[in-house]
Amino acid sequence: MRLALAALALFLLGVTAPPAPASAQILPVSEGEAMDEAAALPPDTAGRDTPRGMVTGLVQAISDEDHEVVALYLETPARLGEFGFRHFHILRIETALNAAARLDTPTELSLEPEGSLQDGLPPNRERIGTLTVGDTQQPLLAHRVTLDDVPVWRVGAESVEALLDWRSPTITGLGTMQDILLNLPSGPSFLGISARDAILLTGFAALSLMASWALLRVRRLVSRLIRRNRPSSRFTRFVEMSEPPLQLLIASLIFTAGISYLGVSMVARFQVVWIVELAAWLAAIWFVWRLIDAIGEAALASMSRRGAASMFSAVSFFTRILKALLIVVSAAFALRALGFDITAGLAALGVGGLALALGAQKLIENLVGSVSLIADRPIRVGDFCRFGQTLGTIEEIGIRSTRIRTLDRTIVTVPNGEFSSLHLENFSRRDQFLLRHTIGLRYETDARQLKAVVSGLRDMLSNHPRLIEETPRVRFIGYGAYSLDIEIFGYVRAKDWNEFLEIQEGLLFEVMQIVDNLGIGFAFPSQTLYLGDDDVRPVSQTKQRAA
Repeated sequence: MRLALAALALFLLGVTAPPAPASAQILPVSEGEAMDEAAALPPDTAGRDTPRGMVTGLVQAISDEDHEVVALYLETPARLGEFGFRHFHILRIETALNAAARLDTPTELSLEPEGSLQDGLPPNRERIGTLTVGDTQQPLLAHRVTLDDVPVWRVGAESVEALLDWRSPTITGLGTMQDILLNLPSGPSFLGISARDAILLTGFAALSLMASWALLRVRRLVSRLIRRNRPSSRFTRFVEMSEPPLQLLIASLIFTAGISYLGVSMVARFQVVWIVELAAWLAAIWFVWRLIDAIGEAALASMSRRGAASMFSAVSFFTRILKALLIVVSAAFALRALGFDITAGLAALGVGGLALALGAQKLIENLVGSVSLIADRPIRVGDFCRFGQTLGTIEEIGIRSTRIRTLDRTIVTVPNGEFSSLHLENFSRRDQFLLRHTIGLRYETDARQLKAVVSGLRDMLSNHPRLIEETPRVRFIGYGAYSLDIEIFGYVRAKDWNEFLEIQEGLLFEVMQIVDNLGIGFAFPSQTLYLGDDDVRPVSQTKQRAA
């Protein structure tokens, strides 16, 4: 009976005794075992072949609370010796990561197996984050090592030691509000993010949006006060159009700056900060999109004021091209941030682009010609110009070709690639018009009359209000085949060709009047035949001798 009672007492004592600490029940995970497990994986299932894959795998292992897998991503410090990591070591490292570490986001981590070679570190070293120790920021480094002929990345031993040595300071310097937040129950977890962290992050995101909205409202009120008595301008409308992307961008910056003070876990920060950075990228793209629209509207308004309605299609085309390029570049960066290797895609695009360029060579040539015509602006719609051997007025400058109305009232269409390579002479851009004529006087004019004509013409040109000063010139230039030649030279100030013709007509009438007043006539092509009474007898005698 006593034996039975003793056995029952021992049984109850064993049932009611408190369990031993978990760290005493779990076998140690040595570095050799971790290496054997990593080597047993095909290359490399743990994702340690790149710095980004290593950090992402480490965060996932911490999220899954799989301490043995976490050990695969850590180099064993020398002080742990052959015993390797125990579970309380992993818990201490996780505590330091949650409280004082910041891991680089996926967009900041390299996707190359060799890591980033432009970071100033040795080729087998890579910076993956920082650890706050007191008032200093200590870098967290990853090392590239070879395990059974497989190169992998792991958190360096010196960084692991820093994480193990980290201790929470006695005075954190944080406010009472954060202490209250840290003491809230964690609740259930989803994807490694506890309910407490999810609620804190969601609430802080809402506060960030409200703060950015308030800042933009204050800016709008100040802008209205400054421009109270001024009409609304295109810049003001652009500022109003850009408020939604700016609000998202400012909220992202506020959220990124304040997330470290919420006391949420490293897993939550790593996953959420990446999403916030993506939102900031989308806000920046949205802002650039609105900027392209604003520039296009300004260009259309400017061309409308100048009457260049034919350029509307060109402006619309270029705005679409810019938006398409923006989408392509943004998609490439997004795929890169998501971990996709876009090298093969870029190579395929390069081959496809080469084939497209060869097949659409003329189209691209005309497009480049359109760009050069729009950028250099040698001609405008309505200009009268000479291109090659043709004279005409520009009626339309399109994306592919330019249309010219010739003097015969026909339409000539020239591809822009060819048109931009021609020698263009634009008569509409002249600031002065050349007046140059040669007057022929009859040879019966004597020297006195000739000097009087030259003097009268000089006075007439010098006193004319529409001739540019110091440009008029009148000279007796020589003896022609049937006339005494006088050159009239000067530059006329006129707004267009028709006005110049009117001024030139008046000047020529005055020239005629000066010549008539002096009793002189204009020469015209003529021949003078002189007849003489010559002796023809030698000719008759020559004929007789020949007979």
